[in-house]
Amino acid sequence: MTRFVFVTLLALLPLSYGQDTPGVRDLRVDTGLTQHGLQSTRMPRGYALVVGVSVYRNLDPSQNLRFPESDADAVYRALISQEGGAFPAENVHFLKGSDATLARMRHELETWLPSVAQPEDRVVVYFAGHGMVVKGRGYLLPWDVEPERAEMTAYSMQTLGEVLAKRINAHWKVLLTDACHSGKINPETNNQSIDDSLRRLPHDFLTFTATTAREQSYEDPKLSTGFGLFSYFLVQAWKGNADSDPCDGVITADELIEYVRNQVKRYAREHGLSQTPTPSGDYAPNMPLGMSRGCLGTAAAAPSMLGTAVVETNMDGVEVYLDGAFVGRISAAHAPLVIPGLSSGPHKVDGLREGYEPDHKEVLIAPGQESSVSLRFRYPKVVKKNALELGRKGEKLLFSHRSSLNLLRIEGIQSSRQSEADLRAAESIFVQALKEDPGFSKGAFDLGQTRQLLSDERGAMEAYRRAIRIDPGYVDARLQYAAVLIENGDADEAIRQLLEAVRLESSSSEAHSMLARAYWDKGAWTNAVAMADKAISFSPAGDQAYLWKADATRQLAAIEQDPALRGSLYLSARDNYKNFLSRTNFSTPAYDWLAFHFIGFGLGSRRHADRLPAYDALRNAGYLGLCLCDQRLGNPQQAKEHCERALKYAPADPITYFELGNVFRDLFNNTRRCEHLSAARRNYARMLKLNRDLSESKNARDYIEQIDVIMRPGKSCS
Repeated sequence: MTRFVFVTLLALLPLSYGQDTPGVRDLRVDTGLTQHGLQSTRMPRGYALVVGVSVYRNLDPSQNLRFPESDADAVYRALISQEGGAFPAENVHFLKGSDATLARMRHELETWLPSVAQPEDRVVVYFAGHGMVVKGRGYLLPWDVEPERAEMTAYSMQTLGEVLAKRINAHWKVLLTDACHSGKINPETNNQSIDDSLRRLPHDFLTFTATTAREQSYEDPKLSTGFGLFSYFLVQAWKGNADSDPCDGVITADELIEYVRNQVKRYAREHGLSQTPTPSGDYAPNMPLGMSRGCLGTAAAAPSMLGTAVVETNMDGVEVYLDGAFVGRISAAHAPLVIPGLSSGPHKVDGLREGYEPDHKEVLIAPGQESSVSLRFRYPKVVKKNALELGRKGEKLLFSHRSSLNLLRIEGIQSSRQSEADLRAAESIFVQALKEDPGFSKGAFDLGQTRQLLSDERGAMEAYRRAIRIDPGYVDARLQYAAVLIENGDADEAIRQLLEAVRLESSSSEAHSMLARAYWDKGAWTNAVAMADKAISFSPAGDQAYLWKADATRQLAAIEQDPALRGSLYLSARDNYKNFLSRTNFSTPAYDWLAFHFIGFGLGSRRHADRLPAYDALRNAGYLGLCLCDQRLGNPQQAKEHCERALKYAPADPITYFELGNVFRDLFNNTRRCEHLSAARRNYARMLKLNRDLSESKNARDYIEQIDVIMRPGKSCS
């Protein structure tokens, strides 16, 4: 029996390659709620900076904190959630732990945010970590602060206020700070002095702090996954629980403040503590800060009333999901998982325990009440015999070994392909298997792959969603679902799926590499580099991660103003392109070995006719990247060789011809040899013949006109 391997290859470089430009900015964020039959709501475009520091490089270990970094993780996910902050993922920059240096904070606050935020936008800055007071002035402490030199190595709250008030032009601006903790950094620092420093900030924006004066900000390891109180209820607010009076699908500043303030105050009081989040500033009460699905589509929804879910279990190591989102782990021997601040009404609770059938419960949250949920695991996870046999039969037609998403490290695979008839038969078999056992998550996953290979992307996504509903911890299903989402242009949802995959498997090179690809698709070059670095650290052989790192670094170089730094970035990009190419230099092209579904290569188009064989597309991308880097570094001869090699893999790629034309123009400028100018013209003409409508096409026509003038009789190249 012939054995097949099917792989998913992520979209390669679908934007114009000839121009190094940042991603296009959307004017508005469409929440996409209309796909569920609900009324459409649009939010102002948003930008955010999230900073969380728990462990400091230069502080005594006793002064470190437990949860600011995980709090910041949760806030980041809430902000980019479709049913939350509704911020595009590329518009939320995240500095956590050792990334949150003073230099990075300065860049994000003083350069990035002022450069992108427009008057109609909303801006959120969230900081969780230590605050400090020196000579009566407050500071937020970056990871690399030197306490004895805080005035030089910490970020001044006064500067922060001036930046937000005067340099960031957004109409709606919010500063959320959780910096009042019990650990004193110096004699002058106390919670009241930090609070006073925050309250002296300008009133041109909303400042929402975790405490009042003389209070401290508390952390509770028993609250969900372990949280600071302020951050936990911020996240719950963005999940929709703050939407009230009116409950209309939009979470306003007033609703968020009222919810967080009341819930933190209540929770602290119930535990013998005192903490009251406090707003200040001259802000619009109806400032839109997030989206909520709960009340959309209702004629006259009553104000939301809140309750608490208390989840217990009979086994250790149980993962709990509330309404499809992970909320924490519990064990039989420990206290129940308490989830306060939930809107009244039905909620779905899923419990997962490795090796056991999952337990699904629906709980009705009553206003002001605790609702108990008992998750019980009694039955080993066993697929019904008929479904299992059908699954095996379908896999014989589909594949017998699922390859890694790290596509190009596959050896010894026989050359063979399935027919469409095989795939149609496999699809029918998997559908029947799921009828036999609706909880057969592997059957749903295999159905998704089958439909993906049949180019039924809508059906594939539904199958992957079904696999995830059956088993929220199914990492492979989230990875494949993310791949199809990218193919269909929804990189935001792909990022959300991949972040959950990373939470489930923190050392997954594949998930981080795909995150690099998804952030690349959003034009979030810094995020793409960071995810690619993690992918490479977990698996140095992670070929595609080198490509995403190289291309994102090249894009960063294109917008860098410092010539020295720009040059070093191009050199770094060039090295990573070479790394990628050396790791994919097979003597036999990969597409001769594999049956594959190639996701979305097409120079800005997602039409199937634009797709290239996987190996050719990858090699073309690598050599074209090298060509661009060497051209920018002033090495036109090397650039020419790289572009010509790129064309061997993609002889009908208009962008490569355009870039080769540019290289020949550079060679002419260096040598004044007329054959270089003629070659430039030939390549521009070839580019226009292949595609006259690219953004580079106008430049190509202009260059041809200029060349024709130079080459007229009597001119220097006649």
